[in-house]
Formats: sequence, structure tokens, C-alpha cells
Amino acid sequence: MKIFSLTLCHKVFPIELREKIAFKDADAISFLSGLKEEHEIKNALLVSTCNRTELFIAAENVHQGLKTLEQVLDVWERERNFKLPICPPPNIIDHYSSVERLLRVTSGLESQIVGESEIQGQVRTAMDLSAEAGVNGQVILKLWEKALRCGKRVRSETPLGDGALSVAYGALEVARKIFGGISNLDITIVGAGEVSELVLQNLQGQDRKSLKILNRSKERAEHLARSYSADLGGLEDLPSALINSDLVIASTGASDPVITRQMIKDISSKRKKGALLLVDLGLPRDIEPTIGNLADIFLFNLDDLARLVEGNLTARRQAIPEAEEIVKHELTQFESWLESRRLEPAIRSLRSALDNACQRELSHLREELSDEDFNRMESLLRKVVNRMLHKSTNEIRQSSTELERNFLSRLESFFQLDASGLEDQQ
Repeated sequence: MKIFSLTLCHKVFPIELREKIAFKDADAISFLSGLKEEHEIKNALLVSTCNRTELFIAAENVHQGLKTLEQVLDVWERERNFKLPICPPPNIIDHYSSVERLLRVTSGLESQIVGESEIQGQVRTAMDLSAEAGVNGQVILKLWEKALRCGKRVRSETPLGDGALSVAYGALEVARKIFGGISNLDITIVGAGEVSELVLQNLQGQDRKSLKILNRSKERAEHLARSYSADLGGLEDLPSALINSDLVIASTGASDPVITRQMIKDISSKRKKGALLLVDLGLPRDIEPTIGNLADIFLFNLDDLARLVEGNLTARRQAIPEAEEIVKHELTQFESWLESRRLEPAIRSLRSALDNACQRELSHLREELSDEDFNRMESLLRKVVNRMLHKSTNEIRQSSTELERNFLSRLESFFQLDASGLEDQQ
């Protein structure tokens, strides 16, 4: 079984296309369930974030893997109304590169802001969705576990994730550059999801004039409001917030913009505060892009923030070679596991053959031995078989990548057999 992947990410596609291919949790579960039913895929992982939508599947052969992903891409293009400029697309990649890809993604090496930590939680969530859709098979689960281990090692053993660099951090850096600081700002956070909480974490311990959280469901936002000493409101309070805020940061997960150009026009004459900074951390976007053309409005989206913190990434980039060595090690470990898994049916067959041979020989002695002696003999032979197979099967697993080349010579050393004699008996 091999891993294949379909990758659509920020390095190739602008935010206008990425928002068309982003999956909400419910949509991801529905898609993965369909993948199982229509393509008989039992191992799949869909990682969909603000910077990427990447599908990883395990298939029995190259034909099944590549054909499935080509059909998936064709459906996505039709249903989500986009067309990749290159055909055939270079975004469908084969086994080795796909395994390496997930390890690199989870480690933060492929993030828009290198080393950001949010991706590991997003990959964890992706497996929860796979489990709910019934496509969390043994192979993809093992790869997922290896990816999380790799990400954890990169963050703990290298400085790749050191320093406060994230889109949440970038949003506040923009405010500092425009207003000269945030201590005198009225700030509104629209949305109560993971990204909004990251913004609140970056605000914690910093002075600000006021802080409000607006969310469609107030119950969902109550915990955040209590935890970060913020006022609470609903989306119906948006016009008032736009009038009275200096900084509005939006990340809602809504399908359509929650802050529209018309909304800004309607409140513009009522504002007495000067410039309004809008930061859109949503994908799909929460703020209509044309708002940025209006007077006294500063609008930044995810791609803008990534460019803003670009200059702060030097130290992290120096840690990339060290992180890549960890990826290489974990990749080798996964490949060894996958190869050893291929041998399990053969190992089970070998054990079964030896057990059957013992039983045949014992059957000839059944009439000559008492029940007690027969049971003792059976137990003895079982121990002999187990002892013989323990060392030999471990060596087979450890040398699985070389197995086809030197299996016969290893078989000789395991059982002290004469290979030529074996061949003569066949």
C-alpha cells in the first residue's frame, strides 16, 4: 500500500482560489465518506486550513491512487468553480513525496509563516474528521501519528518555532505600525474559533482601551469573554462595533463576508475616530476585499500578514536544515514500518506452516503417548517454534528493504539449511 496526495496551498495559489477549496468540518466528513463509498478508500486524511487544502490517501497501487486523486480534483474544479492553470497539475504527488509532505506540513516547514504552531492542532483535527467518516485506516493512522511525532520533535529539538510569529501576532503588529501601539485602541474580535482565541492570547497582558467579542452564538463565545475579560455581543452588534472600534479582527468560518462594503458605507458618516483597521483572518474571507479601496480604511488579509512578518523569519530559517534532518529520520522510520507490514502475511504463513508440521508429526504419536505426555510434547514443540521464529522474524522485519535481494541467504542463516539441498527437493 502506498500514499498519494493532492496539494493546493499558499505557495502556488492566492487567497482568492484557496477560499474556494477550503472545507468546513461537516463538508470534510461528507467528502471523506463519499471517498470511501465511491472509490473504496479506507485510509484518507484531509487537511484544510487558511493556507492549504491537502488530501492524503493510501491506495493499493499507483493506478488506483493517481486515478482517484485526478477524479477528486476534477470534481472539486466543477463543484467549486475554479480551474488549475496547469494540466496535468503538478499538485498530485507520489508515495515518497507525499509521506515527506505530511511530515513537513505538520512540522511547520510548509507553513506560510515558517514554524507556526497552529498547524499541528489542525492536523489533529483532520484525523478526528477521518475517524468520523470511517477512513482512519491503519496506514493513514500510522502516518498521522508519525507526522505529529515529527512536528513535536521539530518544535522541541530545534528553534524553528521560537518567537511570536503567527497570523494572530501579525494582526497586532499591523495595529502597532498604523496606530503606534495598541494601548489606546478599541478592539473588536469577530468570531470565537481557534484563530480568534490565538489573537486573544497575543493580547493577554497588554493594555488596550476596550475589547469586545462578537459571535453568531453568544454561548460559544462566553468562555472566551470570561477568560480574556472581554465584553460579549452578537453579529447584530457589528454596525455599532464598526462605528466605535479602531481595530476589528474577523475570523468566523462563514461562507460569505460578514463585513460588507455597504455596511462600511452606512456607518462611515457616524465614525468619529479616524482610521479603521480591518484584519481578515478568515478563509473564506470575512471582509469584502473592495472595502480596502474606501477612504480611511486599512484592510489586511492572510497573505498581507505573511508578507509583513517575512522580515522576522531569519532565525527560524536558519533552523530549517536541522528540522529537515528530523523529517528525514521520521520518514525512514515510517517507510520501514510500511515495508515490515507487507511481510506480515508471509510471516503468519511461515508460523502456520511450522505449527501444522508439528501437529502432523504429533498425530503419529497420539496412540503411543498418554494424554499427559502428549500435552507436554505439544507444549515443548510450541516453545521450540516460538523460539525459532522470534529471532528470525525480527531480522526479517528489520531487513525488509533488502529482503528480495538476499532472502535465501538469510533463510540459510536462520535455520542452518543448505540452500542447494532445498532447491534439489523442490
